[in-house]
Amino acid sequence: MISVIVPALNEEKHIEETLRSLSNQTLNRQKYEIIVVDGGSIDRTCAISERFADKVILQTHPGIGGARKDGGEAASGQILTFTDADTTFPKGWLEVIRKNLERYEASTGPVIFRDRNLRTDILRTWRELYRVLNAFNFYYIIGSNMAVRSDIYSRIGGHSDVSLLDDYDLSMKLFKNGSTITYDSHQVVYTSSRRAHKLLTYGMTVAYGHYNYMIAKDYDKLLNYPKPESMSVRDILKGIK
Repeated sequence: MISVIVPALNEEKHIEETLRSLSNQTLNRQKYEIIVVDGGSIDRTCAISERFADKVILQTHPGIGGARKDGGEAASGQILTFTDADTTFPKGWLEVIRKNLERYEASTGPVIFRDRNLRTDILRTWRELYRVLNAFNFYYIIGSNMAVRSDIYSRIGGHSDVSLLDDYDLSMKLFKNGSTITYDSHQVVYTSSRRAHKLLTYGMTVAYGHYNYMIAKDYDKLLNYPKPESMSVRDILKGIK
């Protein structure tokens, strides 16, 4: 059994396409479940999700990482797959994951923006640079395209209760655990380009997250952080007083 976990908050514009794509996989529908973790939506996110998902649960742990963790705790599968509510998938996506997890403990693959422009090309190139670290057995698993065996996920403590760098944090846990991971170009997903619309503030937010994760080690600021549109260089270096 594969459990596909989708955190969502006010995603009525995107989530139906995501869930339809998940429901239309070549893998037998009896061999996977879809779990939507709702963060308190006030739109039609839950109503739409209930038409497609096997479980729609209310988020209890804080942050995006906490939502993913809630989904992992509610899952029945031996494989946990995490994605986002604005993402779509080739029909064989889960088949690829199933085969990868027969050999490895975790897997990831390309995250391609559906609406390509200069900003998305820059962001994708930026993310592609992470792959240099694969030579050192470190795999930066992007949150919209990650799969891990449930026993390994439990062993490393799952996702942390953060929003910034929740995927990087899980990648670090897998690395420290010595988990076997693969990057498979066939395990591809297609996602919204909305994160690239404000590329500068997005980059500053990521830099702020890495500063507090690796240097200041102030993990509370990975949960409670300034809005991207108000992020400043001073925030990156000193945090919010």
